[in-house]
Amino acid sequence: MRKKNNLPLAALLIMAASAFTAGLDQKWTTTLPVLEREPRAEEFPAYPPDQGEAGVNPPGFCWTPHEDARSYRLEVVSAQKPSKLVLLADDLKSTVCAPARTMAPGEYLWQVIYRNASGEGYGVSRTRTFSLPVGLAELPMPDVSQLRVRLAGVRPRLYINGNRLLRIREAVRHGQAAQWDFFIAAADAALKENPYAEPEGYANGEWTVEDWRRIYRPGKIGSAHLARLALAYRITGEIKYLEGARRWMMNLASWDPTGIISHSVAQVDGSEGNDEASMPVLERMAFAWDWIGGELSETERARVLAVMPERGNQVLRLLKKQDFLSHPFSNHEGRVLAFLGNAGLSFLGDLPEAEEWLDYVLRCYLTSFPAWGGDEGGWAQGIGYWAAYVHWLSTFAEALRGATGIDILRRPFYRNNGYFPIYFHPPYAPMGAFGDGGDGKPSLHEKMLIDYFAEVFEDPVLKWHADSIKPLIPRVTYAGEERQWNEWFMEDVVSIWRAGTSRVVAKPLTGSRVSRHLADIGWVAMHTALGDAENDVWALFKSSRFGSFSHSHGDQNTFQLHAWGEALAIDSGYYPSYGSPHHTLWTRQTRAHNGILVNGRGQPPYNWDASGRIEHFEDDGSVTLVRGQAAGAYNIPPGKNVIEMWRKYLTERVPPMEPKVQSFERTLAFAGSKGRPVLFVLDYVKTDAPATLDWLLHALKQMKVETAAGTVTISSGKVRLAVRLLSTVPLEFAQFSGFPVKPEERAAGAPDQWHLTARTTVPAAEVKFLAALVPYRDGEAAPEIQILSGPEGAGFRVGDTQVAAWWGAGVTGPIRLGGMSGDGRLVVR
Repeated sequence: MRKKNNLPLAALLIMAASAFTAGLDQKWTTTLPVLEREPRAEEFPAYPPDQGEAGVNPPGFCWTPHEDARSYRLEVVSAQKPSKLVLLADDLKSTVCAPARTMAPGEYLWQVIYRNASGEGYGVSRTRTFSLPVGLAELPMPDVSQLRVRLAGVRPRLYINGNRLLRIREAVRHGQAAQWDFFIAAADAALKENPYAEPEGYANGEWTVEDWRRIYRPGKIGSAHLARLALAYRITGEIKYLEGARRWMMNLASWDPTGIISHSVAQVDGSEGNDEASMPVLERMAFAWDWIGGELSETERARVLAVMPERGNQVLRLLKKQDFLSHPFSNHEGRVLAFLGNAGLSFLGDLPEAEEWLDYVLRCYLTSFPAWGGDEGGWAQGIGYWAAYVHWLSTFAEALRGATGIDILRRPFYRNNGYFPIYFHPPYAPMGAFGDGGDGKPSLHEKMLIDYFAEVFEDPVLKWHADSIKPLIPRVTYAGEERQWNEWFMEDVVSIWRAGTSRVVAKPLTGSRVSRHLADIGWVAMHTALGDAENDVWALFKSSRFGSFSHSHGDQNTFQLHAWGEALAIDSGYYPSYGSPHHTLWTRQTRAHNGILVNGRGQPPYNWDASGRIEHFEDDGSVTLVRGQAAGAYNIPPGKNVIEMWRKYLTERVPPMEPKVQSFERTLAFAGSKGRPVLFVLDYVKTDAPATLDWLLHALKQMKVETAAGTVTISSGKVRLAVRLLSTVPLEFAQFSGFPVKPEERAAGAPDQWHLTARTTVPAAEVKFLAALVPYRDGEAAPEIQILSGPEGAGFRVGDTQVAAWWGAGVTGPIRLGGMSGDGRLVVR
């Protein structure tokens, strides 16, 4: 008979070997074959990695699924005493485990047993080791039923608990609440708004972006009114704000939770609920319940409690259907996870379902999510989606921390994530890095996120970064003018609940030369003077295992270059809406990036397997070398929908899938001196039959091209970029402006950009390119880029910097050129 335990999932047992529940095999499994395979699309590599060091105690375990497994068994033993299991988790249906107990510091081995439908083990993963250092933050999976008991009667419990209200009021009184004027003006304006009617569904049940936005706006704005008014009441005590919040809460509670404002619930007309509207309703109804639920009448409380179980349960049903714990890559579910967590916290003790919501969310946060980067803190979707999603994710972590003391932010990802934008989107960046929504300067919610991390981790460098971002705070306008309600991120609301918490003093970066490789996402940043806007020149490179999936683009082995606050070699295109013709046929295509096309063919969009990898990275203090391989991304055909859209909107033919790309190797050498920074780019492309190649470069303005000399000049503001390009095959240059499909909708009328193609004039099965890119300031003489040539070598001299590349057959060879020598791809001096 099993003994009763208090763990949230009965299958999870973590205790001394002598106390294991009877009937379970308590020995390390040694008799099964190793059947582990490499991770595939939307799958995880094992964590903790072999010979890794855990960042919290206990670590959240994740592993790659096996297709024949119906359940899993996790086994962990001490390296010093491998005969005794110290952790056993059996009958696991997902590929994660969040242990409910801490473990003693030391060295451990772990493996996963694959079980079939009969519960019999048929295979095992590789055995991995990891270490638990002394003094790690403790993050065991909590017992949510115990949290319910602890929080009984505690209101408010989200953000403004304890002495927070007093400190907020004090900050407002002393003019230290940065966005108070906007906040209170927006609250007053919301009082004058009439409640919104529940939106009608899609015309004829067919999705259009216009209807999608029409449907979600009332949900976003109405729920922002609710949250803002409820918080205004708690801070000021003015009854008008309570009555306004009550009115908006009852309005939203009257909407059908299974209708068009639902989380993707199927509708009778064949469409599905608009989750872009339902997500903020779930989140902000939870805020308001915590802040003013005690002020509602019994009838009003009953009305809220009648609709919220369905709103939360429909999210949980979808998460379980997707097995989000094992495959946490569905974008909107990654966002609503935070909102479901807040709903779980807010309604805990009032709705029985809230315990299950919170339990599931915590297991995700403690194991597999966020999934877009690892312990290094990267975010594969790009800067735009990083700023948005980590903002939302961290607000739940903030609420949990304040209400329970459980600090998810101690996981390594969050500790390191604040430095992701420092390297790839510094405060003086004119544009973002790779991915959707990455074409702008740092935003207000980006500034707030970095500032929050600065306070949590007491980091003066992050504080400097946040203080250096100067976005405009919008004004509330009236009387027929379009109003700005901050309905997406509620920056003013978040700013107010954090008012009075600042205690970290900023410490500027010293403008030092820095290069950073984030292996978790396959990105590299190289800076000459990080933190010094007047002197920093930086290059970015990407070759990622995430491919062009989700909000990533077909941009493996592409680069960007910025100098002294200006964008020079850019990612081109705009983001009108996900999947629009411009987005699909230009922005996400390889041809919109500084990459290479093979017979006009790039990497397909929307495909995880269209991936790259960084094979080498080194930095010796003066030169950074990085090499990526992206051949496989070119050998995958575009999806059916992309081909249909191509044929509908473009007159050019869909590029052929021949020949096969056997290698596309790109090597960057960044000589990052402040006096004369130079970026060298060496490309090696090999195909199984002769092909025509296009070497691509993009800029904001028209480029000056001198075909005979193979030179290009890019201008942006008071900065110039001199480019010189060599190839083993003769080249012809062409330049055009605009786009094959114009930006639509919210990007309609956006400025044209300019696009350069250097095309090989003779088909060849093996081609090399070597480019030198040298930024300089307006008024400065253009730098001389001198060509070096020899029997089997080619290179450049720029001032005191030289590069020589192997120019013979094959990818490497003996280099003897300009006094330089070596065996390999290139030599830099």
